[in-house]
Amino acid sequence: MNETTSIIRIGSRVRTRERDGHAEFSIVSPEDADAAAGQVSAESPLGRALLGRQVGDEVRFRAPAGVLSVTVVEVNS
Repeated sequence: MNETTSIIRIGSRVRTRERDGHAEFSIVSPEDADAAAGQVSAESPLGRALLGRQVGDEVRFRAPAGVLSVTVVEVNS
């Protein structure tokens, strides 16, 4: 995987590791967001925190439950 395809952007499919396990979802524009379908808005706290990041990055973001942390495991653009 080269550097340009490993950077998270709108349209990327992302796999993260968090304290409770793994999550996999796509970063999408706000109008396409659907949590039940694994579509996270690029304007959500998690989406904003992930944009521009890459595999191996630990990402902290503020959510209603407090400050959370995930590690980027895989990115497919």
